[in-house]
Amino acid sequence: MLRAVSAGLGILLLSYGGMAQAPSIAPGGIVNAGSFAAGPVAPGSIVSIFGAGLAIEKASASAVPLPTALDDVASVTFNGVPAPLYFVSPSQINAQVPWNVLPAGTTSGTAQVVVTRAAAGSSAAQSVPISAAAAGIFTTASNGVGQAIATDNSDGMIAAPAGYIPGSLTHPITVGTYLVIWCTGLGAVDATVANGAPPAGQTANTLQKPSVLIGGTAATLVYSVLSPQYPGEYQLAVQVASGTPTGDAVPLQIRINGALTEANVTIAVAAGSTVAQPQFTDCTLSSAGCTPVGLQASDPYSTAGAFAGYADATIRQDPQTGTLWMAYSWPHTIPSGKAGVAGTQVLDIHLAYSLDAGKTWTYKGTLYSSQAMTNPLTGATDYTAHEVLNLLPQVVNGVTYWYGIHSTYNVPQSSGGSGVENYTKRWEIAVAPGTAADGPMALASATGQFLGQNANTYPQYWPVAVNLSSLDPEVSVCEQYYEPALVISGANLYLFLDCIPASNASGGKFYAVFKTAALSGNGPNWTWTYIKEGSTKFANQSDAASVDRYLAPGATYLTQMDVAPGSRSGVLLAIVTAAYDTSTDASGKVSLGCAAVELASVDPPRFVYNSQGQVQVDAFLTSSDSQTGGPGSCTYSPYSATGMILAHRQSAQAPQNGGFFTFLMQSLLFP
Repeated sequence: MLRAVSAGLGILLLSYGGMAQAPSIAPGGIVNAGSFAAGPVAPGSIVSIFGAGLAIEKASASAVPLPTALDDVASVTFNGVPAPLYFVSPSQINAQVPWNVLPAGTTSGTAQVVVTRAAAGSSAAQSVPISAAAAGIFTTASNGVGQAIATDNSDGMIAAPAGYIPGSLTHPITVGTYLVIWCTGLGAVDATVANGAPPAGQTANTLQKPSVLIGGTAATLVYSVLSPQYPGEYQLAVQVASGTPTGDAVPLQIRINGALTEANVTIAVAAGSTVAQPQFTDCTLSSAGCTPVGLQASDPYSTAGAFAGYADATIRQDPQTGTLWMAYSWPHTIPSGKAGVAGTQVLDIHLAYSLDAGKTWTYKGTLYSSQAMTNPLTGATDYTAHEVLNLLPQVVNGVTYWYGIHSTYNVPQSSGGSGVENYTKRWEIAVAPGTAADGPMALASATGQFLGQNANTYPQYWPVAVNLSSLDPEVSVCEQYYEPALVISGANLYLFLDCIPASNASGGKFYAVFKTAALSGNGPNWTWTYIKEGSTKFANQSDAASVDRYLAPGATYLTQMDVAPGSRSGVLLAIVTAAYDTSTDASGKVSLGCAAVELASVDPPRFVYNSQGQVQVDAFLTSSDSQTGGPGSCTYSPYSATGMILAHRQSAQAPQNGGFFTFLMQSLLFP
């Protein structure tokens, strides 16, 4: 593995002056590049080949896909299949075992390895056993023993005693937190991966699920995947279990394919601190700390009809200017103009900004507004509606680009809000360059990409670029999607959507996660893939029950997700609402409150769980006097003086008594 890992460490490279001699591989000289153990080795893994005359000089691959010829090394073959090369030198070659080293359908056997140099001929074949998996953990000493290259998930630092690596920051991993182990040899994955290449824009999970022992205590597996960047390297994430021994050199071992790695690779482990109770506030009309977010002065709510206020907020900071931008739904009623005939309840999306860290807000403009149109299917007059915009900034070449995704659908004229036509519902995602003065306002005129769902039964009238439910059998059950969240991780843009399964589907609601290359120039032609979750779905009913322990009982699902950084460095939060469905409320659901839940991973999506297996909640927010189905969604930015923002529902405050009215309240909670 010839590249930097956190502290700039790689595999030991031995180099001596090369001579024009035929290459020869030392007996037993083909070893796992992590553990340096002689055979067996696994398809797709990285190996080190030791011998003499293997190359004329040192040379390293400079890019991926890895080459199969490097400097004067014409090839290294495994059963005649050229191996991708990381590094060559007179005495050592680092290469990837080809995925297709064995015949299709075969999981074990023997490979004949031959090194060929352009001007010095070929070595005698050296055999090495091949098995489905043979794990090896990379170490800082590059010799398979001692300190592991295993990092704290929150900050990327190697889990070693403080000061262990001169010039680099290290610290022990804490019991209860998450460790990422850098290794090789975990075997086949659930994606097609080319020799010498990383997975092509997809998560490649190992088919065999390894187990990890830390000081003999089993850790909790979070994920086991191929590195998205480096061929043959795997990333194995675990939670350090309660009761794990502490110390500067605690053995770290991987068990896979019936074999356990040696106990001579270690990490530093520190005892976990007492877990603090999550922050909590009940935002009511009489709460001292919870006050309305000041939008009324510059953006008065509608007073025409029984549907008004501000809802579905998302708050983000421009990374370059520090300006805070908040998008929110603006519910209102379009009068019918006829006596005794109800108006049409619709939503626009408005934008406001703050120059003083969220203390005051000024209305900027309307991003998306409702428009009258003729429904091509029914011939009747409809109005378009727009809601739940989620914003995300990204700086590219000194320009802040703004991503935005929102729901758009039709409402029949004079329906009183009860006739939302689900077959028209689509998700519009767009990206636009912002300016210091206008922030995300350019999204209003940007060309968007429309994403769909199984409920889109009339694509000839409401076309979609991608039916998200068609991307994988796991999401084929998703009749509709709700409540989006966007986040950028690595080179990818991730879209979280609340999956609403068809009524006859097994299992409950969960969050489906899709990804595409996070390049602003790709919009609106993004290509989306679904991140497989397997049998245990992300944000499932069990997770809802776990969050529910801080709220009123009864939650069966999590919804209205917003993904934002926490106030503590390295912590990523999912701001979620715990809810259950009901037939007794016009909204169809009852919301119990919001929670700020720690995310362990975006790809694959995983929450942080405590030692009792419960979702790690850093803050929760209720609104005991909210009416009409409980409080609405919440949003958060650690850069805003508001803390978490909650949508408070209070029908008694509506322009027409008993109607729907919601407004945004600051909580002063900073998870």
